[in-house]
Order: sequence, then C-alpha cells, then structure tokens
Amino acid sequence: MATRKTAASPADDGTRGADFEVDIRPDAAALRMFRSLSFTPWYALGEFVDNSISSYFQNQKALEREYGKRYTCDVRISFDDRIGRLVVEDNAAGIARSEIPRALRTGEPPPDTSVGLNLHGVGMKAAAFWWGRHLTIETWPLGERHGLRVEIDLGAAGTRPQGMATVHQIRAREHSGTRITVDGLWQNAPVASKTKATVAAYLPSIYRKFISVADADTGIELASEASHPVRLFLDGRQLSFEPPKLLRSPFWPTADGPAKGARSRLWRKQVSVRLTSGKQISGWVGILDTMSRELSGFTLHYRGKGIGGVTPLHAKDSNSGFRPRQIFGQAGSYRAQSYIGEFDVTALGKSITTDATLWTPDEEEEFVDHVLEKLKDPKSDMWSMAVNFKRRKRNQVDKKNLSNASSMAAKELRNAVSGKISHENVEEEFTETESALPEVRFAITDQEVHTHSFGLRFSSQRSRPFITLCENRAGRAHTVVVNESHPLLDDLPPVDVNSRTLLTRLALSLTAAEVFVESPDRHLVRAKMNQILNLVHPTPDDLPE
Repeated sequence: MATRKTAASPADDGTRGADFEVDIRPDAAALRMFRSLSFTPWYALGEFVDNSISSYFQNQKALEREYGKRYTCDVRISFDDRIGRLVVEDNAAGIARSEIPRALRTGEPPPDTSVGLNLHGVGMKAAAFWWGRHLTIETWPLGERHGLRVEIDLGAAGTRPQGMATVHQIRAREHSGTRITVDGLWQNAPVASKTKATVAAYLPSIYRKFISVADADTGIELASEASHPVRLFLDGRQLSFEPPKLLRSPFWPTADGPAKGARSRLWRKQVSVRLTSGKQISGWVGILDTMSRELSGFTLHYRGKGIGGVTPLHAKDSNSGFRPRQIFGQAGSYRAQSYIGEFDVTALGKSITTDATLWTPDEEEEFVDHVLEKLKDPKSDMWSMAVNFKRRKRNQVDKKNLSNASSMAAKELRNAVSGKISHENVEEEFTETESALPEVRFAITDQEVHTHSFGLRFSSQRSRPFITLCENRAGRAHTVVVNESHPLLDDLPPVDVNSRTLLTRLALSLTAAEVFVESPDRHLVRAKMNQILNLVHPTPDDLPE
C-alpha cells in the first residue's frame, strides 16, 4: 500500500514531517468483510488488548527506563451506550510514526512477531470494523515529540470505505500510549448488560497469565510474562482472575475410601508432549476441589493468551471448556465435572480471530491420547481418583440409614396398596387442562427412519398424575409432563438440579419405552404406576380455614 508525505507544515518543529496520507483503497473489500467475521464480543475486544500487551512486551525495557521499574501496563475498555461508542486506551509504547502505514495495512504483520501476541497483522482493523463503522486511532509514541491521529470511515452502511486516510500530528501528552475509538457501533452486544457481564467474566480468564502472577494453590508462576502483570479495566472496574481451587486429598483407589497410610496431596500433574510433527505442547492437568460443569475443561494458550476452551469464571451455564470425549466422557459424568488444565499450544499457531488452535485432527488426537495416558499412570492415578472421590462424597450417609430408608419406603407401599390393588387394567381418566409449552424439545429417529418429536415440561398442578404422556400418534408427536407438585415429593427436599436430572431420566425412559412398544395397551404400565403412587401418596385433604 503506497504512502506519500505532504510538505512539512509551519507548525512542525523538528519532527520528521507533519501530516501525511495513507492510501487504503486496496483494503476496501477486506474492511467490508470484517463486519461479518465470526467474532465474539470478548475476543473482538481482545484484539485491542493484544496490541496493548504486545506494545508493552516489545518495549518493556524502554518503558521501564522512562517510567521506572514500578511501571504497570494499564488497558482500559469503556462503552458509552448513549452515543454508541467504544474506547480502548493503554499506556504502553504507542505506535511509532514510521509504523503507522503498516498498522493501517491489512494482513501485514509487525517486523518482529517473536514477542507479544501480534501475528497476522489483521486484528485491530478486523475488530474495529466488526464493532462499528468509524475508527479513530490516537497514539503517542514513546520517545517522539508529538502524537498522531488518523480516522477511517466505512460509511453509514459500512460498504463505502474512504480511499485515503490522513494522519494528523497532535499535541504530546504526559504518557505514551494509544487510544482506539470506534463510533457508530452496529453490534448490539455492548449495550446489553448481560453481555457486559459475560465479557467481564471472559476477559480476565482469557488474559489470566498477564493479570495474575501466581497460581493460588501452588504459588507457581504462571508464565514468564506474568512476572510483570498487566492491569485490565472494563468501564472503570479492574478485572481480576481467581484460579479455581484444586483437590487436596489422599488417593482413593476405590469408592470405599483412601488407601491405608496414603498422604494428602495436590491433584495436579505437569504434562509435556512432543507431537510426531515436532511441535511441543506443555502444561498441566488437575482435579477440581468441587465438581463443576462450568469450570471443568482444558484451556489452550498462545503465548499466555487463552485462545481455546476458555471458561469464564462466575458465568453460569458456560460450556466453553475444551473437553475431549475420550478424557471427559459423557456430559454430567464425574470426569466431565472434575478435570481442569492449561496447555501452551503456541507452537501450533492461532486463527485470525484468535479464538482457535491451528492443529490438524491427527495432532489433536495425538495430544488427547498422551494426556489420557498420563491420567491413567499408576504412579498418580488421576483417572480413578476423579471417579472414586466424587462418588464417595455422594454416599456419606450411613449405610444403615440408607437401608432403613429403603425398608421404610417398601413398608409404605405395602401398607397403602394391600387389599386395594387389583389386576384390572387402568385407563387414564385425567383431562389435560394446561396449555404451557414444553421446556425441552428433541427428536428421535427409529430404525424404520420415522422421526418422533418429544417435548418435556414440568407441572405444578397438584391433582394430575405423576407422569403423563400426551400424544399425536399420527404425527408422531409426544409430550411428557412430570408433576413436580405430586404428593410423592412432599416429604423430600425441594427439587434441585440433581433431583430434576433424576426425574427427567426416569420420565423420559419410561415414556420413550411406551412410545416404541407396538401395542394398543402400551400405556397400561404407566397408568398402573400412577394408580399405585396415588394410593401410596394421596393428595392431602385441604386444610381448614
């Protein structure tokens, strides 16, 4: 991309030229394309953070000479929802005057990509025009007497980028650094408070290596970059990262308890593998102190930045961790909720949007096989520990009390049913009065290639049977309703995640079996079950006023 300087202005007092123009027309198509990139808000913001962190590391010694050993790199992100503006500002080394043309040129990486997070030379432009139509760059280069300002606009519809960008000389400020301003935001994400909360959870997790110095459990330094931490702010609030707590316990070879004489230890293991391709991956794997669907999984780092499997802290319903099925098994299992780890995959590279690892299927499979082998190592059997320890926690109730509970439930059924139950078939007499929509929908295709649609919902209608099945057999549509207010549950704790999971499994298994039985009387087992439950747990009489 060609550049040309204008004549120096009278105000120029010793700097190398004043305003100059950069021809950006060769990048018009790329600028329009950026709006449709598959960014998430946190990774789009991360492109700006990457530039700030890279500027710091590439100029660390010069910055410390200028501002002292206690200098800290600050990156501040803020949104102005009233006018649709995003501002990202840092106090790093700024963009040198000689580097401005390259910074505006799409696809040209910096001369030195061995330090920092910059690699493709696309991030700032891609992220800026993913967010909005108008980009303003203000930068105050370290060691230069003036700042620089340039604006690029894509037009109201984002389809008509300007041909030339004029770089203006501006007054110096007290500290070096760069301010990126994006106006005319066309992404709705920053305005929504829920999305802001998710961004606030993701960013510190992505940059944990830079904003945290050490691991909370071991005191081990997380990375060489973390020896001089970065401070990250969102709308004025400093973001922080708290590593999840890892399990400390003696080894449990079986679900019966720890091995005799076993000492308590931290369940974390270093893992290093050199792939057949020659690329090196290193990191660690551990077992969480408390099982968690949200926090489990592996995080993959490129030079300290989380680019794959990043799990946000304090964000509910997250399912972003990298969880190879060979290791984590089925969702909801003990292992799926227990294993956690971090791995440096710098040698494999990263995607343009910086949220994926560039490995081949063979490289990924080789890595997973090696980690699996380490987990099963008899010297530190994390494979057995994850299952045995967690399963044991579920069975802390005295075995005698468990037996008594079963005996009591059996006695209740005997007393309630004896003399009242018969072999006669039971026809369902319940009339559906609720019109609520199913909470869960899914489809099952049978071997005859018939597709059956299922819906599942939970009712609080006290008088309805425990499990009902409403069907449109001609349309192969089936709705399962579980009565969570049935008297059967009156003397049990309130329904929580575990009991809801159990109810769902039982209800769907029973009704799916009914659906796939070819018999006109296929409903009779469920109807008889509801009859028995109503005998054992009848609806209590209304209390007097």
